[in-house]
Order: sequence, then structure tokens, then C-alpha cells
Amino acid sequence: MTNNILKSTIQATLNSIITIIEKDASEFNMEIWKKCKSRFSGAKIAADLGISVAMLAEFEETLKQYYTSQDNIDKERLGCLRISLWLETISKNLNLPFAFDLALTTEETAIKQVRALELIIRDVITEQLGGTDNVIVKLQDLFKQDVIDKWIKSADNSGILSGTTFSELSNILLDKNIFQGIEEIFKSSNLELTKSTRDSLRYILEDIRIIRNSIAHNKKVSNIQIEALNEYYKSISTIIKNAQKTKVDPDTYLDLTKLNMEDFISTIKQDNQIISGNIEVIKETLVDIKSDTSSIKKRNTYIIVGGLVLILLTSLILYFQQQQAGNTSEIGKDLKDVKEIVSGDAELKNMSSTDDLTATKDLNARTKDVNAKRVAIIYFENSSDDASLNKLKKGLADMMITDLSNINMLNIVERDRLEAILKEQKLSKSSQVDPATAAKVGKLLGAQIILTGGYFEMMGSLRIDARFIDVETGKILKSDGVDGASSTFFKIQKQLSWKIIKNLDTKISDKEKADLVKLENSKNISLEDTKIYSEALDLYDNGKLEQAKTIFDKLITKYPDFQAAKNIRSKIK
Repeated sequence: MTNNILKSTIQATLNSIITIIEKDASEFNMEIWKKCKSRFSGAKIAADLGISVAMLAEFEETLKQYYTSQDNIDKERLGCLRISLWLETISKNLNLPFAFDLALTTEETAIKQVRALELIIRDVITEQLGGTDNVIVKLQDLFKQDVIDKWIKSADNSGILSGTTFSELSNILLDKNIFQGIEEIFKSSNLELTKSTRDSLRYILEDIRIIRNSIAHNKKVSNIQIEALNEYYKSISTIIKNAQKTKVDPDTYLDLTKLNMEDFISTIKQDNQIISGNIEVIKETLVDIKSDTSSIKKRNTYIIVGGLVLILLTSLILYFQQQQAGNTSEIGKDLKDVKEIVSGDAELKNMSSTDDLTATKDLNARTKDVNAKRVAIIYFENSSDDASLNKLKKGLADMMITDLSNINMLNIVERDRLEAILKEQKLSKSSQVDPATAAKVGKLLGAQIILTGGYFEMMGSLRIDARFIDVETGKILKSDGVDGASSTFFKIQKQLSWKIIKNLDTKISDKEKADLVKLENSKNISLEDTKIYSEALDLYDNGKLEQAKTIFDKLITKYPDFQAAKNIRSKIK
């Protein structure tokens, strides 16, 4: 299919979508989109499209890339295919027609291209870091030894990177300390959908990961996915061929026998047992919740058991580290390793700040007021139909404020100050705050970054999505999310705190990390008790101190380590 026909199909689908959001609109363009965003909340628009608020931010970024790419013939098709992947998903949600008969390659070729791209990335990293042994040394500066050992155990004789999942491999490639030596290879106008080569590559690798997951789930790879993958492979392989800084030859990686292909698909499925968090998996999980509650119960059992195992392992690691506290050389090495196991469904999330925290620890103490990022956490939105979850917003925010206030390089706005501004702006009763309003509130609070988002619960599964908003520009910088069984709410909330630290590129000391783990291992606070805590906060905010005090006292008796409740209770005489 030519680009003109492809763009015509895209435009027709976008026109259909905009009429669902705005009944009076007939044709989609970015001006109409901006007007819709000014009129309706992000939660409302996301609900109209059948996606989450966090996914809406990603969709909007892809829209911008699509329209920007139309001015450059070299990357026009990339922009078309990226937005088409999104439209394919949204069209399924809305029962809109969106079909393409454009795949120039086969599904078998697509699978070969996925494998080839993995091998290319592995070999480029290995080459640029000076060979297999040097890769291990470099990774030991970035990750803890238990992670390295896991990769070595899973690896074949081609090197340690063969033991990583695709998600981990992508994160290694894009780590700023590694990518700075590789960026020159990938820098090309054909690939740059954004101003940053690194960000452009991140978007493409995420698309590849989603397509890879379709293969892992034994789903037929769609024509648009096949064509997108074909374009990504051609673009990346052409760039590698023309790069002066590498000797990696992409043409040598496409040869794959039937047996090798079966082994590769098996590997993908194994990866998927560890990794979750992409758009398709989130959507499929929600469908599964509706249609097969027994399978969800089984999945949640695995999640909880996996989480308990990870907590036990983390506790053991911390214990042995404390036993070695006298060995200053080992402490110096450990302080370089900023990594935590943070996913309730067994995904390994690596906090990849690689600065020497031995020095940073002292530096933080001296420069908190000058260099700390000032962050305001605005109440998240309840995106579900369950009105009882509305009361959760204050408790969730206050628990995150408590967690993050102990991080020296984060200057978190106190909730009392936030509540005062929200009341002053007549927003305290609002359940929905758009990025522009959030940025305005952020300026009044003197914040650099606003953290907000949404949450919803469905049939025992809870999802929380977070958005990071630049106060100066009102632009959404990043989005991320966590999910799991509602019964594990406390763990989900702690996972979100870890992800916030990671996404803010925040340096944390060894003690700060240990304190967060200690909080994480305290007695679980249930979702229902968090709602009760939120009600007490509301009473406190409205001057009903005696009623609030009674509730806080009961909660503290039940949860002696409930620091957030203790902090508020201490303000009531």
C-alpha cells in the first residue's frame, strides 16, 4: 500500500474517532484534538477510546510524531505505521473498521526479523563495550551481582546478553551511560521521530516488544504489525550497514531454520512469563478478568507467591549486606548498584542510575535545598465506575508523599500545602485535573514536576497509572503504571513509589534504599483500610479533628508502622 493510501485510511479512522469524542466534529486535526482536550478531561477521552489515561498520553505522543513526520519523506512511513499500530488497537475497542492489505512480507519473516533485531542489538552493545568480558564488567557497574548471575545462568556461549529478556536488553542499550557510546551508530534522520535519537529508538523498541508479545501469545501477527516490523528492521539494518563505527553486518542474522525458529518462539514465551506491562497485555488481562475469573484467581495466586518470594530474597540480601557493614570497600561497590525488584508479577525493574553513590550520598546532604527536584503529587483520578474508590485519592497520594519525602534529592510538596492550593483554586472537590491545570497548580506550589494520574479496579484487579508533567511547559514528560490483585494494594503502592524514583532519575543512598525496603516489608495496609484512611484525611482537611483523630488512632493500633497516619495524627492535639 502506498503512503498516500495509508494516510487516507489513517485520516478516515481518525475522523471516526474524533466524532466519538466530540459529536460536532467531522474531521480530525491537531487543533480539533487540542480543543477536545481543553473541553474534556483526559479520563473522559481515554474512556471514549477504551484505553487508560497513561495510554492516552502515549497515543497523543504518537499522533504528534505522525503529523511531524509528514514533512520528511524519509521517515513519513515510520510515522504512518506507528500511528496505525495504535489505531488498530483503538479501532478494535470501538468496533471501527481498520484493515490493511499491505503486508509485503510473511509472518515467518516477521519472526526472523524480531530475532535478527535482538541479535543485532546484542552484538552492537558487545562490540562497543569491547567484547564479552568487558560487557560483564560494565554490567557489574550497573546491576547487582545476583542479576548478573541470573543472566549468565540463562545465557548461551554467545555471551551474557543472550541471557537477558528483550525488555532488559532494550533497557541496557538505552541506559544513558551505555548509549552515549553507541548513539552515533543509530543517529539518522530516517529514524528520528523525536528530537532525541535515544527516545525515538525507545518508541520503536517498545512497538517491537508488543509485536513480540503477540507471537508469544500464539496470536496471529496482523498485517500492520508485520509491515511495521518490516519497516523497523529495514530502517535499523540500513543504519547499521552505513555506520562507520560498527562492523556488525545485519544481513547475517536473518538465516533461521524451522528448528531454530521453534526454539526462538519458545524463548519469547519464557520471557513473557517474566515480563508484563505493555499495552496489549494490559488490555488482554482486563478481558480475561471479565471472561475467566478462575484463570485470574490462578494468575493472582502466582503474583502473590512470586511477590512473597521476591520480598524474602530482598530481605536476605539486605541482611547479608548489613552483616558486611564493616567492609568499606564492599560498601563502596554496593552503593553503585541502584536496583530493586519492584514488580508484583515478577517483572525485574532496574533502577539504572550509575553514578557513584558513595560520593553522591555526601553531596546530597550538602545540596538538598539547591539541587533537589521539587515535586508535587496531585490526587489521582478514579477512572472506574466504582464511586467508592473516589475516596482513595487522598490516601494514595499521602502514602506516596510519605514514601518519597525521605529521599534527599526529592523535595516533595507537603499535602497540607497542596490541599490549601486546591481549595483556593476550587479544585479540591474535582476528580479530574488536566495537564494545563496541573501545571498551573504546580507553579503556585513552586514545583518543577507534577505527579498525577489515575486508577481503576475491575473484578479484583487494580491498576494505577502515573503521569509526570513539566510545570514550565505543561507537557507530559513520562507515564508509567503498576497493576496487580486488589488484595495486594499496599505492595502495588510501594511498587509505584519505586517507579517514580526511577522515572525521576533520582539518586538514592544506601540508607534511603534500605528505609524504603523496610517500609515495603511492614504490615500490609488493605485497600479498604486505605479508603478509611482517606476519609479520615478528608475529615482532617475540613476541620473535623476529633472524628479524624478517632479513625487515625484505630488505624495506628491496627498498623503500628503506618507512618503516613502517624504523621497526620501528630498534628492533632
